[in-house]
Amino acid sequence: MRHELPVCEFSINPPAPSTSDIVQFIDCSHDPSEVGIAWRAWDFGDGSTSVGPSPSHRYAHAGHYAITLTLATFDGRISRTTRQLDIGQCNGS
Repeated sequence: MRHELPVCEFSINPPAPSTSDIVQFIDCSHDPSEVGIAWRAWDFGDGSTSVGPSPSHRYAHAGHYAITLTLATFDGRISRTTRQLDIGQCNGS
C-alpha cells in the first residue's frame, strides 16, 4: 500500500513582523495517510533553526527571509515547504 506524502504547511504571526517582534511559526501540517507526524525541523533563513510544532524567533535584521519547514511521518515519508517572509525595520517609539 502506497501512502501519500504529508501535507506540509504553516502560518506566521504576526503576518508583517519587524525586528522588534517575536515571530510565532505554527505548523498546520497533516498526514492524509493518518500515520502521524514524527518530527518537524525549521530553518528561519538567517542561520537559526528549531524543532517542534510551534517555535518562535526574533530576527535581528530587517530583510527578506526564506523559512523552511521539513517534517517526517512515523513511517519515514518526508515533506518540505518554504515561504518567504519580509522583516521590517523597527522604527522605535
